[in-house]
Amino acid sequence: MEKLLFRKLITDISLRALIITFTLGAIVWIVQAVNHLDFVIDDGHNFRIYFYYNLFNFPKIVHRILPFVLFISIFFELIKYEKNNELMIFWINGISKKNFILNLAKFSLILMLVQIIIGSIISPSSQFKSRLFLKESNMDFLPNLIKPGKFIDTISGLTIFINEKTKENSYKNIYIQEGNLFELDRNNQIIFAKEGFLVDNEKKVFRLLNGRIISTNNKKLISFQFDKVDYDLSKFSSKTITVPKIQELSSLKIIKCSFNLMTNNSYQDEMFDCNIERLKNLNNELYKRLIKPLYIPLLTLICCFLIIFSKEQNNYTLKTIKVFLSVFLILVISETLMRYVDNSLAYLVLLMFIPVIFYIIGYILLIKKVRYG
Repeated sequence: MEKLLFRKLITDISLRALIITFTLGAIVWIVQAVNHLDFVIDDGHNFRIYFYYNLFNFPKIVHRILPFVLFISIFFELIKYEKNNELMIFWINGISKKNFILNLAKFSLILMLVQIIIGSIISPSSQFKSRLFLKESNMDFLPNLIKPGKFIDTISGLTIFINEKTKENSYKNIYIQEGNLFELDRNNQIIFAKEGFLVDNEKKVFRLLNGRIISTNNKKLISFQFDKVDYDLSKFSSKTITVPKIQELSSLKIIKCSFNLMTNNSYQDEMFDCNIERLKNLNNELYKRLIKPLYIPLLTLICCFLIIFSKEQNNYTLKTIKVFLSVFLILVISETLMRYVDNSLAYLVLLMFIPVIFYIIGYILLIKKVRYG
């Protein structure tokens, strides 16, 4: 009977958490998706890349909101159980309040592990994949980016100006600048053409008619006219950042880099530059992935203070509000401490022990309340 009761409680908490996670997560995801529309409007990626990029960022959102969602789910399920006299069923069947707390504590440890897995493995991996979509994509929306009377510099190393658009993918009075002509030691060029049109949307070939090319080669200026030339745009890429950010790196790489920097050792990685200037950001990321989840058991423990109150008490609502504010305060503390992460290994270890110390103190107080309340 005890297993059935706890199974129902855990199921109710989990279902509420899933509903809130996907509802709240969908709202945040839509807001972020709208903010990322510049990938299509300004950077020339197609909607398929845009969709995949946002889709693979969803685990990051889940990781961010999960502690708050779990706190809300456990808090309101315990209140619901008390109001429906379902907690009384536990006590009638001989389940002690201490045993009740221990079972929820075990459940919170599972939730903590899930949060660590999402934050240290799933979320970085999915964000890295979303970055790869940008890196491997070409300028699928380039025809839409080319607008009359507007300089287009979205493509790295290339500037295009169109004076007039005659029909679909057909233009007049075209100016193309590749590189910077003031850097004479590099191969740069400017192209003027009276007419031009895109002959292949997949390969991005721009066919130019009746124009002139001015280029630099070995610090010499070369100029010649042409009747027709095919200019290949596929060799250029978007200015969208394709180098992995810290939150997209694997946890193992971050740990190795951070530990070596804090112990004055060198560490080289082909994916990112491991230097002392990035140490604080690396430790911040470690805090988010490995230390913040340690607060989940503490949040669950504080919610368990609800079982020592009865709905028959006159000040029951006030006591539940106090519990709610206490849990919310812990969430604020967990977020605030992240701002004080520095380059010290000892300080990082101290931050790791803070939720553990709070948990021990809270557990002792709760057991005393249960025993003598």
